[in-house]
Amino acid sequence: MNENWKEKLAKAANNDDYVKLNAGLMRVSDLNNYLSSFSSNLLAFNKLGEFLYYKQLPEMNYNPPELGKNITSLGKTEQEKKQLEEIFHKLSTGEEKELQFSDQTNTQTRFMVDRYRAIFDKNHQFAGINESIQDIYPLVEYYLKETGQKLIDDPDNPNGEVYRKNQKIDAESGASEL
Repeated sequence: MNENWKEKLAKAANNDDYVKLNAGLMRVSDLNNYLSSFSSNLLAFNKLGEFLYYKQLPEMNYNPPELGKNITSLGKTEQEKKQLEEIFHKLSTGEEKELQFSDQTNTQTRFMVDRYRAIFDKNHQFAGINESIQDIYPLVEYYLKETGQKLIDDPDNPNGEVYRKNQKIDAESGASEL
C-alpha cells in the first residue's frame, strides 16, 4: 500500500461516522455489515483501475497492502495480468458492460463464476469495476427443486468430461467444498 493510500485511510470516516449516500445516510459500520452480507466475494476498483475494496467478515479489520494498486498488478502471472488489463479495457471503454469467467477447477457440484461489472455514475460515465466471485451451483439446485426440472449428463458435450474429471479429483483428494 503506497503512502497516499495510507493517508486516505487515516483520514477516512469509520465505525459510527455517517456517510451521505445518493439516496440515504448510513454509518460506516452499517455499510460494512451490508456489504459483508453479500453471498459472493466482492472487490471494487475505481475508474483508474485502483483497488479500492474487498469484502471481509464484519469482525475482521484488515486493510490489504494491495489497496491503491492497479488492477493489472494483482495478476500473479503475465497471462493473468494481461487478462486483467483486457478486462479493464473492455469495461472502461464500454466495449462490454459485464464479463464472466468460470473457474478451471469447477466440478459438477460446485461452479464458481468470476463476474466483472462496469460501474457508471449518474452521468453514465465509467466509474469503476465491481468484481464478484460466487458459486452458482446452489442457485441451480434451487431452480431445479422449484421447477421440478433435472440436469442430465450429456455424453456428447466436450466440456462435460472436464467437470467429471474435476469431480473425481476432488472426491479422491478429499478437498472440501467452498
